[in-house]
Amino acid sequence: MAKITTHIVVALMIGLSIFSYAKMGSRETESYPNRPIRVIVPYNPGGGTDTYARILQKAIKDNNLMPQQLVIVNKPGGGATIGSTYVIDSRNDGYTILCNHEALMTSKIIGQSPYGPEAFEVVAATGESGLAVLVSENSPFKTMTEFMEAAKARPETLKLGVNLGTPTHFCGIQLEETLPGARFRLVSTGGGANRLAALMGGHLDAALFSVGELIRFRENGLRPLAYLGEERVESIPDIPTAKELGYPVFSGNLQYWWFPKGTDPEIVSYMAVVLNSAMETDYVKKRSAELEILPRTIAGVELAERITQKMSLYSRMKVPSRVELPDVTFWSVAAVLALGLVVSLKAIFNPKKTDGEASENKLRFDLAFGVIGLCVLYVFFMGMGLLPFVWATILFILVTGLYLTNFDRKKVYYVVEVALCMSFGLHFIFTQLFAIQLP
Repeated sequence: MAKITTHIVVALMIGLSIFSYAKMGSRETESYPNRPIRVIVPYNPGGGTDTYARILQKAIKDNNLMPQQLVIVNKPGGGATIGSTYVIDSRNDGYTILCNHEALMTSKIIGQSPYGPEAFEVVAATGESGLAVLVSENSPFKTMTEFMEAAKARPETLKLGVNLGTPTHFCGIQLEETLPGARFRLVSTGGGANRLAALMGGHLDAALFSVGELIRFRENGLRPLAYLGEERVESIPDIPTAKELGYPVFSGNLQYWWFPKGTDPEIVSYMAVVLNSAMETDYVKKRSAELEILPRTIAGVELAERITQKMSLYSRMKVPSRVELPDVTFWSVAAVLALGLVVSLKAIFNPKKTDGEASENKLRFDLAFGVIGLCVLYVFFMGMGLLPFVWATILFILVTGLYLTNFDRKKVYYVVEVALCMSFGLHFIFTQLFAIQLP
């Protein structure tokens, strides 16, 4: 009786999952947007980009600017390249959008990422802000001049926190160029929240932050040395510009919104209108004023021209080579292969079997390599877009299960149950509960 009940429960679960999958598929023909749109922020929560994306998220929701909500998904790492690459690999159906500043351009210029603006459909640029140089309150550097002179007297000893491949990285290089002989040890610490933690923990001598981050983080015990803008910020007039102090470095950074390449132009235009409407709300204007962010929106021809100009400017900058680190990926793979070879040789030449050991306990390399091959095929079919997640998973579990059970007819029913439960069940969990897009 218990066995029959279990099969009935499993059958019901499969039926509900299939119904959810079919219902989701039918929504593809409905008007856009018919489900939440994921905003990929390539930084940790709490930084400037994450904060501003959430401000617009709230404005869109509270003012009913579109029928579906934005879902912020943080994918930090790689100087923002992990998040941007994730968006490139996503469907161009308008349900995945990247929010990232000019790091998308600078990372392409320095070779940190093979992708630049040409790999996306740009929607709009919103909210312009500048950068500032900050130290902790117990830092020995009281002024920007003291800090720059120390960088000249002791080259590559002062640790300046940046995010390599982003505008903070390029501003660090520009500061070096304003004082011949000055050279920092540029330390990649990730987004603004990470730079704050590293600076407060004494792991950095100084760091670059947006003005919004400066205002939010200043109460944590930070001392601003200079603002990298044309003029002083009205709300913090005590902070001099770097230009006033003899270090003419300027940084105006916008938050750009990017769809995957090939996204329908109507969807791009729709989202541009939504973002512009959000920027016009009282809430965004108020929060922008609090964070000293210029509430401007650029789209269309003006935006395309700005991107071209920025790419040209960054391309002319010289990025000095730093200390070369070993190829971690190569040596990690080499170590794994070497370890695998040692284990395999040991198993072949020194099996350590006792006379009474059952023959079925021997290592089955044929099964191991067979399953590895099936995994490769599974990833290949989904990666190439030849099969959607559900059907690729069903086939993978079916074939793998039958292969491991030596095509035992008594176990076929169980393998089919597992295949259907896993495929439709996981699809429901990822797409409905976590709003994760699957192939």
